Amino acid sequence: MINKLTSLLNNSSSTNWKIEDFSGIDQLHLGGIPATLELLDWLPSGVMDGLDIGCGLGGTSRILAAMRDYNMVGLDLNPQYIEAAILLNECIQPQPKCQFVVGNSLNLPFPKHTFNFVVSQHASMNIKQKETLLKGLYGVLKPQGHLLIHEIMLQPQARENDVLYPTPWAHNRSESHLCHWPTFKALALSMGFKIDYFEDNTEPALAWIRQTRRQKLKPLFTPSLALGSNAAVMSSNILGNIEAGYLQVVSARLSKL
Repeated sequence: MINKLTSLLNNSSSTNWKIEDFSGIDQLHLGGIPATLELLDWLPSGVMDGLDIGCGLGGTSRILAAMRDYNMVGLDLNPQYIEAAILLNECIQPQPKCQFVVGNSLNLPFPKHTFNFVVSQHASMNIKQKETLLKGLYGVLKPQGHLLIHEIMLQPQARENDVLYPTPWAHNRSESHLCHWPTFKALALSMGFKIDYFEDNTEPALAWIRQTRRQKLKPLFTPSLALGSNAAVMSSNILGNIEAGYLQVVSARLSKL
């Protein structure tokens, strides 16, 4: 992936890259940049230090750093994604205030009380140990810190075996660990979080993916660069799973008590 990305950057006539230019590969969550900007509305004034877990190629971190001047740390388990995130950051002038780190969301390499907020955009669907995840995120948040989530979950009547794969987060059923929102909510409350805001984004996400798939003009940087040759099949399966009533897209702000 790095070689292809470097080649595209070097062979392009553009020398004035903007954050939006890379949205085809670094904003792979449903809703794209608008969905990220909506999360911004839930952050109070005065916060500065943020953690973006499962950051991929760093799109969410870049948006938050550029739009609000936050100090962002992007964390991902995939070293190639982190290398690509750093490369894309270096292409933008002035560079967004982002640091990218290879690491595991289940074993966060940060001291307690480090961040004012944590963002998780489509980062927990392949994590089975959600209790461990939430406990770790609670620990690295400062008192009264916030966890912003924008995740895909199971619809109330759906089962994990209903979902068709591959998807962007899992090549097959064994790699996926979806849950229902009430289960996730109960777990978060037991960890000490309180739920400030909640939205069901399923219909807007469905409209967004339909519109995106109808676009005839393809950007220079496409999802296949990050997701591989199955990117189109993954997109089709996401659409089909939502239309069939199996997947729910949710956003919420959780606060540390």
